[in-house]
Amino acid sequence: MLASQLTKQNGKCSGFVVMPDHVHALVWFPATRQLGHFMKQWKQRSSVQIKKLLRERLMSYAGSWDLGAPVWQARYYPFSVYSTRKAIEKLDYMHLNPVKAGLVEAAADWRYSSARHYEYGQSVGVPIEWIFEGVPQ
Repeated sequence: MLASQLTKQNGKCSGFVVMPDHVHALVWFPATRQLGHFMKQWKQRSSVQIKKLLRERLMSYAGSWDLGAPVWQARYYPFSVYSTRKAIEKLDYMHLNPVKAGLVEAAADWRYSSARHYEYGQSVGVPIEWIFEGVPQ
């Protein structure tokens, strides 16, 4: 879902983490003001897929959800990143979310994250491109 939406808007992803109750993504677009459209489309399309998954494969879990309610909150909280140092800081913060939440012992163990890409060079289902100067790659 993230990869296809980025492709449609010619965007790039330098990192992401999908948590049980929120998501972080470090993304870039060639034109200003694309983020709002990207977020709207990503939330709409992923909501449909999440509800479909609940209805078709996770029926017992779906019973605890109001499938008529929104999956995502109405807003999102953008943060502009203008330096390599700040990008690395944000990436580290994102990747450590599952560790701090007690879901895994190491960031690279969380399956829904770009941490494995940075730690082991493994594919994470989304093309990861470091758009800043310098480290990490």
